[in-house]
Amino acid sequence: MKKDNRGFLLAESLVVSTFVLTVLILLYIQFSNLTTNYKNSYNYNNVESLYDLSSVANYLQANNYNLSTQLTSSKPYVIVYKNGSCNMDAGIIDSFCDNLINKMDAKTIIYTYSDISVIKKYISTKEDNNINQKLRDFIMKVETNVVQNKGRLFAEFDNGTYATIAMDNQIYYVEETPPEVNSILVGGKEIEIAETGDGLYKDTSETDRYFYKGKNPNNYITFNNETWRIVSINQGGSLQIIKNESIGNMAWDSIKTRSWDTPASLNTYLNSEYINEISVNADKIISHNWPAGIAEFNNNDLYAQINSEKSVTFDGKIGLITASEYIRTNNNLNQCGSFSLINNNATTCLQTNWLNDLGNYWWTISNANNSFSPIYVYNGGLAYDYDNVGSSRNVFPSLYLTADITLTGDGTKDNPYKIG
Repeated sequence: MKKDNRGFLLAESLVVSTFVLTVLILLYIQFSNLTTNYKNSYNYNNVESLYDLSSVANYLQANNYNLSTQLTSSKPYVIVYKNGSCNMDAGIIDSFCDNLINKMDAKTIIYTYSDISVIKKYISTKEDNNINQKLRDFIMKVETNVVQNKGRLFAEFDNGTYATIAMDNQIYYVEETPPEVNSILVGGKEIEIAETGDGLYKDTSETDRYFYKGKNPNNYITFNNETWRIVSINQGGSLQIIKNESIGNMAWDSIKTRSWDTPASLNTYLNSEYINEISVNADKIISHNWPAGIAEFNNNDLYAQINSEKSVTFDGKIGLITASEYIRTNNNLNQCGSFSLINNNATTCLQTNWLNDLGNYWWTISNANNSFSPIYVYNGGLAYDYDNVGSSRNVFPSLYLTADITLTGDGTKDNPYKIG
């Protein structure tokens, strides 16, 4: 009897077909990987895109655009260029920037921390229309070591290419890994840390200090049954406050020969006579080591200025704010972060610093170049000028309150913080 081999041949054909199909699939996968890798090698960090992005980095550095001061834990990047123009809100106002980057056919350029784990965490958890999915994918693919004192640029170009480079910042005050905090506890109150606009900001030049910045932050506080305002919250929770109204026009030193720490006559008056006028919560005042050193005329280095001010100090309960503290209550440090910048951008700086509302012609505690030229604020914001110690200017006393207080209220003008 003849055997029927059709079933066997069918099964054999299926096995062969399956084997061939498997081989073809594996070949396709390998080919696809090769194609993808080749495409990525062209699209990611090719020579042309790296050259273009390095030109942007050189431009930002040459023009002292220190974007690191604008990085925060909740928004760890700054837009440099998008939608055909450079970011004026970030202080990049030179029209040459638009011309430079437009010629590169760039679509989006951002600046971020050197530690790109920060922005990777951000884009993996946050929706953000400024960073599209393809740019996110590129950022997630990048692996790099953290380089101290450097930021990083990421770019997407119109031709579908992407690039990233580290850039060297000569001045870099922000911690490489920002603290994961959005508020601080002060006097039993949770005070929110601002990201934009008016509010309380983590200082970028001194450790564990927060400044109220902007045109009208909610920093009003009632002290001695008077309206004062909080300048800063300091390490350990102490508060620096300043009286909201002048106590009158006075000479920095009536004898005209003494610096603040000698002490000058204004120092003597504030710490012997004026302090006796404080009758409510006077026990909350703590002595402070006041910086009264030189703030160089036209100094562009805020960090160096702070250190210079600290080179001369005196212990006392009442003082005045320093020139650098006046600068640091401005929330636009890119345009108002030094005396010379304030001088060049006076109109803008008037609108971004609440201390300008105190009025014209008032003393700071800082010296300009020598002990007989104290710096004062005049014309609502130009703080780089100085005068003879015998001149009369408005006086706004400043003092420090212990952290051992309880605060009520919300800090607004109508409902200021009250001390318990």
